[in-house]
Amino acid sequence: MDAVHAFWSLPNRARNGGEIVLPDYELLTLMLSALTWRRLNGPIRLVTDSAGAAFFERAGLAGLWSEPPCTELDGMDASLDPRLFWAAGKLEALRRTSAPCVLLDADLILWSNVGALLTDGVVAAHREDLSPDVYPEPSVFSLDPGYAFPPEWDFSLPAANTAFLYLPDDGFKAYYTDEAFRFMCALRGGADPTVAMCFAEQRILPMCAAARGVSLRTLLRDPAEEQSFVTHLWGVKRRFAAAPGQRVAYCLSCAFRLAADFPAWAGALAENPQTRPYWESVQRS
Repeated sequence: MDAVHAFWSLPNRARNGGEIVLPDYELLTLMLSALTWRRLNGPIRLVTDSAGAAFFERAGLAGLWSEPPCTELDGMDASLDPRLFWAAGKLEALRRTSAPCVLLDADLILWSNVGALLTDGVVAAHREDLSPDVYPEPSVFSLDPGYAFPPEWDFSLPAANTAFLYLPDDGFKAYYTDEAFRFMCALRGGADPTVAMCFAEQRILPMCAAARGVSLRTLLRDPAEEQSFVTHLWGVKRRFAAAPGQRVAYCLSCAFRLAADFPAWAGALAENPQTRPYWESVQRS
């Protein structure tokens, strides 16, 4: 099954004074995400922009994917606020990828072959309850007067985490991504970035599926299952800032796994200044 990593560099650069900054744990996770998918599930490509492609080339990581990084995200809608819609690059990458396909977050490692699970319908990572701090009532949004939510949408449905997302056909993919961009383009100021992006990406998806009569299944029944089947950094990142020991331990575990499973990447680990200390620890062990 073909998969896609997406990296729209503009949100990252907006947070970091114009530079792309990926911490050590994100770089190591990205490496395992791409290489493990290729080993167990098939080709994976990176859809990014020119700045992103140059960054991965300088970091010695452009060969992680099955083909050289493509720069289709240079065509992102310039009107989209990168701080507000920080994951819009994923949706644009979906738009530009033929279905069936898997969209895989770069901070998620899938440790098994999932081909047997990708038969029909949509498959997301897991369901999410409509917690009001992340998924408030849609009335909180200030929207363009010409915009209206589709009347067939059921706002009682739980959201669907899209750290993993399988879409079976181009027709549904176009419906979902068109509605996500229609909402993002209609949103006016004052929205919380987490609330706005999670609505566009993760709440619209199940409502679109139900409206079209498309089944939506999940890889995980509960996020607590993750570490036996996948590794997903989303919630862990916040802990690393306050617990540097956990960060080092995690990075070391990634470096040992890379050394064991993908020894051809030892040179990249050794040459990159962010990953070199972990590679040196691997060599000393």
